[in-house]
Amino acid sequence: MPYNGYPDHLPLAEGRWSGEDGATVLLQKPCGIGDLDGDGAADAVGVVALNGGGSGTFFTVLVWRNSGGKPAFRALADLGDRTPVLSVKVAGQQATVVWLTRSDGRSMAELDIRRTSTYQLSGTTLAEVGHTDAPYSP
Repeated sequence: MPYNGYPDHLPLAEGRWSGEDGATVLLQKPCGIGDLDGDGAADAVGVVALNGGGSGTFFTVLVWRNSGGKPAFRALADLGDRTPVLSVKVAGQQATVVWLTRSDGRSMAELDIRRTSTYQLSGTTLAEVGHTDAPYSP
């Protein structure tokens, strides 16, 4: 599946991809393991951060399905620019992602919301089915 405007897949080598245009994609530390698609096999939910060389860092939640014991990319959900992920958990065929974001009207540097989003996998779509917000201050 194309990612963030790139026409081909981006193979991560040791959790990193570097493009000829100077962009980098890095696999982040938070990761969750559990059965998302109901087949009884443990799938992986992780986060990558894309930096295209500017000031922004774009975070994306990804799902890799367990295909015969090997990871196979399945779906993604973009979180946006400068929205770091704190934790990822998988239980009950849902992924729970805790991440930081901002209120409307705040600058990109002002993270003031700790959002807990719940996602479900349906085919090749990772959809947010709900979220709760709590105040956040660094």
